[in-house]
Amino acid sequence: MRCVGAILRPAAHGAWDLNPRRDISSWLARWFPRTPARSVVALKTPIKVELVAGKTYRWCVCGRSKKQPFCDGSHFFQRTGLSPLKFKAQETRTVALCTCKATQRPPYCDGTHRSEHVQKAEVGSPL
Repeated sequence: MRCVGAILRPAAHGAWDLNPRRDISSWLARWFPRTPARSVVALKTPIKVELVAGKTYRWCVCGRSKKQPFCDGSHFFQRTGLSPLKFKAQETRTVALCTCKATQRPPYCDGTHRSEHVQKAEVGSPL
């Protein structure tokens, strides 16, 4: 039998035992939860941004970034389990990027921020 990633340790009787690697699932669960956190409302209005053709952007999905509408890594350090949406601009133009995080066309604003549901929500709270 072959045990991938095993550690060899000396046994009490002088021979070497093959012990399986220590379970790291609890460590992983702390940093990468099975159930991701919900996105929070960053702002209740979109942000207009000039996108440059061919450039790749990372749109904040979690709503916790201090550099809205783009990702600053807050999702990782706050252990949300969420990841930014990576996209490449097809042409140079000004677009409205969503900051309420409720759009049906991420990363672009679709007007959902005008809904009563979003307007009643607190900034920083999940929808």
